[in-house]
Amino acid sequence: MDQDFSHKGDDYRLILKEIHENLNPKTYLEIGTREGGTLALSRCPSIAIDPYFVLDDSATGTRKSTLFFQTTSDDFFENYDPCALLKQKMDFCFLDGLHEWETLLRDFINTEKHCKPNSIIAIHDCLPSEIAMASRTDNGAWWTGDVWKILPILSKYRPDLKIFSLDAPPTGLIFVTGLNPGSTRLAEQYFDIVEEWRHVELENHGLENLFRNSNVLSTSLFRGRENLSRYFWL
Repeated sequence: MDQDFSHKGDDYRLILKEIHENLNPKTYLEIGTREGGTLALSRCPSIAIDPYFVLDDSATGTRKSTLFFQTTSDDFFENYDPCALLKQKMDFCFLDGLHEWETLLRDFINTEKHCKPNSIIAIHDCLPSEIAMASRTDNGAWWTGDVWKILPILSKYRPDLKIFSLDAPPTGLIFVTGLNPGSTRLAEQYFDIVEEWRHVELENHGLENLFRNSNVLSTSLFRGRENLSRYFWL
């Protein structure tokens, strides 16, 4: 019988909501906003980045200010400084952009530069429940792309980071903290990392191997301020 890798915890949006409501980040940056469902959870000054917004009316939530950048994340970081835009470092960031692992790696590198050591970077879609989800191109079904690679890459090249993998449906949720905005290791070794992982497929790496090495945690551990304070402080 095949092992079941489906996620059994709370939906990832409910866990993002827990962060917003219980830790009260002062600034928020989001890559991959699209309709704005996760952006609507933010209650603080926010930056939203997406090359093709299709925003719902509720996307602005109750915030006093939101800056929308209809462009790619690479273009945004090349031309703008989020800390200058919001007048302080980023407390909470959510990376849910293009489903290509090297783009996500660049997003992480660029985002970390504008964070504090205790800031939180959340990453979506890194724990697909089936190998078919992790195809390089959109297969027309539920699709995560190959962004799962960010987990073993960060574990290998940035062991200083604190990484928490959650069983949040539908495709997992990753929290990264213990950041080092001054670190250049990923940027300096970017092309070596690309060469190392260019042809690695999840089918060969192994779904069981990915989940085992990621030490997937229950979302129940991340509900409420008391629980969250065991992992984060803002």
